Amino acid sequence: MTAEPVSVPASVDGGAAGAAAGASRRHPWVRALLLLGAAVAVTYAATHLSSTGASWSRAGHLISGLGPRWLLVLGVVWLVGLWVHTVVLTAALPGLTSRRALTLNLSGSAVSNVMPLGGLAGTTLNLAMVRGWGHSNLDFARFVVVSKATDVIAKLVMPLVAVVALVLCGAAPSGHVALWLSATGALAASGGLVVAALLGRATLLLRLVAVADRLRVRIGRRRDRRPDGLWTSVAADLFAGAGSLVRRRWARLSWGMAAYWLLQGALLWCCCAAVGLRAVPAVVLAALVAERALTLLAITPGGTGLVEAGTIGVLIVLGADPTASLAAILVFRAFVFAAEIPVGGMALGAWLLSRRAARY
Repeated sequence: MTAEPVSVPASVDGGAAGAAAGASRRHPWVRALLLLGAAVAVTYAATHLSSTGASWSRAGHLISGLGPRWLLVLGVVWLVGLWVHTVVLTAALPGLTSRRALTLNLSGSAVSNVMPLGGLAGTTLNLAMVRGWGHSNLDFARFVVVSKATDVIAKLVMPLVAVVALVLCGAAPSGHVALWLSATGALAASGGLVVAALLGRATLLLRLVAVADRLRVRIGRRRDRRPDGLWTSVAADLFAGAGSLVRRRWARLSWGMAAYWLLQGALLWCCCAAVGLRAVPAVVLAALVAERALTLLAITPGGTGLVEAGTIGVLIVLGADPTASLAAILVFRAFVFAAEIPVGGMALGAWLLSRRAARY
């Protein structure tokens, strides 16, 4: 259930992702630099956590002390969250069942979570699955646009909600409150612009795409033989279909994403309680907002290292115990990141077996 940003694959009307993937293949050093950057990021995050006073050994002791009851509770909340998230996915792709949406989500996350910048590989896999279920390339492209845009809108709006909640409960750090309100208000306004684009008012966005398209033609004129205006026409087609889809299904998209965030918050709160960290709901919400936002920085698989360090830092700034914060976030990430790899692998294996059986 990661929120790592993804791109539409090249097979979807020759989009920009294909060019990016091709550039990566032509320049192996790009992948080497990404892997080096991932190693540096993880090392920095581990060092940073130690400097905050968090004890890895004591955090490990807290985690090892979790009993079967807590593991059962956490597992149930995590699974319910996965199932609720299918509401957003089925709303974004008409004809997709909840079971297939769950398979799509888990298998794509499993691939994305084991590769630096693995969103493209996960999306390419999801495209193959969706095409096997009878959907077109354009249907899938619109599905990616709507589902990811819904996720991004939530990540832009929720920081303002978190800051307001911290102010109302008196948990906000003294000073700079006006600055935080202004910054998060700007993010929420950006979310409003994305909503407007999805509802058919994408003029400004299409103009920006047109500028990028002209730069593509100018820079890659010798090697890129795709026609002028390609990106603009693709973006216009995507948003045209996405707008009608969102207008029909905005209620399901909205309550599905809201319920998903509520369950993610419940899972994080339970993780905190399980290791003995008592935090008010507003502090838990602020940590969740930080964790979700930091997953966008997917230099490492799923943002591993940076996500944990940043989220723990938010808890510590808001007055939480460093060691308990470390333990709580490690448990939380064990479910929302690590557990998706084997479970998603099993979902992918089941899909491959069903696909093979259908051939005979």
